[in-house]
Amino acid sequence: MAKQKKEKSKYKIVFYDETTLREVTSLSVTTLNVIAYAGVLLVVVMCIVLVVLVYTPLNKMLPRDENNKYREELVASSLKLDSIKTVLAQRNEYFSSIHNIMTGNPDANDAFAADSTFKPQKINYDYPSQQKHDSLMRSIIEMEERETSAVINETDRKEKNKTFFNPIRGMVTAHFDAGSGHLGIDIAAKEGEPVLATYPGTVILATWSSETGNVIQIQHIDNFISIYKHNSALLKKVGDKVSTGEPIAIVGNSGEFTSGTHLHFELWHNGVPVDPEKYIIE
Repeated sequence: MAKQKKEKSKYKIVFYDETTLREVTSLSVTTLNVIAYAGVLLVVVMCIVLVVLVYTPLNKMLPRDENNKYREELVASSLKLDSIKTVLAQRNEYFSSIHNIMTGNPDANDAFAADSTFKPQKINYDYPSQQKHDSLMRSIIEMEERETSAVINETDRKEKNKTFFNPIRGMVTAHFDAGSGHLGIDIAAKEGEPVLATYPGTVILATWSSETGNVIQIQHIDNFISIYKHNSALLKKVGDKVSTGEPIAIVGNSGEFTSGTHLHFELWHNGVPVDPEKYIIE
């Protein structure tokens, strides 16, 4: 007796009116129909996604070879930024030294004194795409190093014959003593006497502080800086050019760290205080 053929499963989807519960329509489906409908729906969805990615700005978010180029440029820019940060850090160290001079703090300048002249560091990039830029950068840095070395040698030669003009007529009442924190010399003078520029230069500070009173500071060549404290009045402002022997202030007794009319005179070289009496000519 032959086996009866198994009938296919059939399903019926019926739609009713919610109010009257009357049958509106119905749909007969089989398992094969469900698979076919699902396949058609999947194809339609894939086509829609493809159209969206190709014809809208979303296609820029897809991974491409151009992204590698942008990544290389980003790395190169990061390396350049690191080199700029190094140079800025060295320059900040120099300006920090100037600040320490103003506040009379020589200990903070020890690290700077060990390398007294600004020396750009030679920076090498290892990234292959930066070889041309590296070569140019190395050439520039090497040239700067040669120029810096030449300046150092010339400065050393000039220092042997460097002399400064006496800033005021009077008697030295306190000598230079870095060990005790006295970073300059005190010169007693008559009230109203003019304070003279000890050497040609540019005024880089003209201000008042509670400790040292009216203070004026002059930047000279070869990285020398002269400082004049406790003045009763200042005759120059920041940015003024002065020549040797030109009046820049009036001697006084201003500030808390003073006892009588006198000039406290300091001389700094490469961020380190030096004894002014070794450089001043009478």
